[in-house]
Amino acid sequence: MKARKMLWRPLAILMIVCMLTQTVGAVGVEEESNNPEYIIVDGRVNTEKSQLIIDAISGEGVDTTRNILCLFGHNTARTTTREIIHRQYATAPRCHENTYDVTYCTRSGCNYISYTLTGSARIYCCS
Repeated sequence: MKARKMLWRPLAILMIVCMLTQTVGAVGVEEESNNPEYIIVDGRVNTEKSQLIIDAISGEGVDTTRNILCLFGHNTARTTTREIIHRQYATAPRCHENTYDVTYCTRSGCNYISYTLTGSARIYCCS
């Protein structure tokens, strides 16, 4: 009976993580120190553009290649992206969340992206 209880908790946590990544979309994780950083992109954004958004917000250099069709203007779409930095503060609430309004070009091969910080708050997510 005790072994059965010990199995349920990790299984439940695994199921929650799997469901979140399926419903939310792409999740970028960056762990440089004791403060892991998660960047969550809306699930309606394709994989190529999700990775572009994650790279831009995490501060990595974004390739500036453009599609020839974008010569006269981009075909843009908007989404909201959240960046969660865990264990940033010593006292509760310990985590920090930034919310971005992201505009990106939907054409394949175009890496145009523009984002604006729309919200920043301390949140409860870690103990």
